[in-house]
Amino acid sequence: MLKKIKERSFYFTVLVFMSGIFLGINFSFLQASTDSAYRYLDQFHQVYQLIESKFVENSKSEKLFVGAIKGMIKSLDDPFTRYLDKQSQEELKEMTSGKFYGVGIEITIRNGELVVISPIDNSPAMKSGIMAGDVITYVNGRAIRGEKMMETIKKIKGLPGSTVKLTIRRDGFDENLNFTVKRAPIKLKSVESAIIENIGYVKIKNFGSNTSEDVKKRLLNFNKKKIDKVIFDLRYNPGGLLTSAISISDLILKKGLRIVSTKERDGKNEVIYYSKNDSIYKDKLIVLVNKGSASASEILSGAIRDNKRGKLIGEKTFGKGSVQQTYSLDNETSVAITIAKYYTPSGEMIHKKGINPDFVVAQEKMSKRDMKNLKIVRKTKLLENFVKKGMKYSEKSKKEFEELLKSKKIILSLKTKNFILKNQILKYIKKPLFDIEFDKQLVIALKRIKEKKYE
Repeated sequence: MLKKIKERSFYFTVLVFMSGIFLGINFSFLQASTDSAYRYLDQFHQVYQLIESKFVENSKSEKLFVGAIKGMIKSLDDPFTRYLDKQSQEELKEMTSGKFYGVGIEITIRNGELVVISPIDNSPAMKSGIMAGDVITYVNGRAIRGEKMMETIKKIKGLPGSTVKLTIRRDGFDENLNFTVKRAPIKLKSVESAIIENIGYVKIKNFGSNTSEDVKKRLLNFNKKKIDKVIFDLRYNPGGLLTSAISISDLILKKGLRIVSTKERDGKNEVIYYSKNDSIYKDKLIVLVNKGSASASEILSGAIRDNKRGKLIGEKTFGKGSVQQTYSLDNETSVAITIAKYYTPSGEMIHKKGINPDFVVAQEKMSKRDMKNLKIVRKTKLLENFVKKGMKYSEKSKKEFEELLKSKKIILSLKTKNFILKNQILKYIKKPLFDIEFDKQLVIALKRIKEKKYE
């Protein structure tokens, strides 16, 4: 009911504002001395009339008003508050439905730059080597700094089978990296699971409308198999629906525990969400997180950490702690507005800060020598030319690749050689759900959860 009242109030405000412009009701003169907002509305009206009557070329009212709305939103300096035209609304629906076209990256604006929150698992972007934290500087050779995020997204998206060239700035590299990525249909299977050494492993890739039900099925299956140790993997999960994160928290928390709270402007109108049901999984739990874990991922992580339900392992999360609500302007357009910030059960506001894990385990980094020599491998397309469709990652292929590098006098560590070879081979097949060989964070999580006292 409160939501409906707010929405009606919003629509009424828009109606009054537009009526004042189109009907010439200039009530602003009456209150200009007491309310500066009316003075600016009056100025807006005057500028509109001047453009309509004096501008050297004919102008379209729709273009003027949409530009004004976008200008207001841009002045808020919040990348998550945005104007949604018909196309943008369809894209938003695609994202929540789990089916869309593109390269498969979740992005945001940070300090005026376009930053990759996370590549979507098994997407063209991930297979090309794009990583969380990468800064996109050019799209098809054109600089994008200062450009509106939705404009850049339109450039990156395109017909399946077509390609887009993305230029990336990455920490640890002196030069920009170029990736030519083939667009494809992106299908988000939000949950996958496996059993590793009698430990339940649940990879949650995003928080969609059916994610909590999928997680519930996995946990019930683990219960049937008497599995009493579970790892949630939220790495590179860019988030999704608040309700989904709350529902999943409800599956693992005791009844009556705080999951998350939201507060509107100036800390007012606090809404607290509690677990409503007894948990269906009550045993050991570890959560894997990294800098690609954002939004709803951080809500779930915060609920688990603060309620001492499990331990977080990995790296500090992204730090997206704001809540958006979409308001329809008409049948084809709407605005998504940041209406609140959310707080973990302990009262921590993690927006632009992130959540620190209980056990920090950094992703293994390549040496400077390896990074330098990898540039040669990339420029000469040595790896692409070596790996053929159908090739298997085996002792034979590893030895042959090592001999090729030797013949070219390219020195790489054994781990780096095997890692890049395996990744290239996996571009041609479905990537396995987990990789014990190179995933240090998962290996440590498996080791810790086996311990009698895993705290």
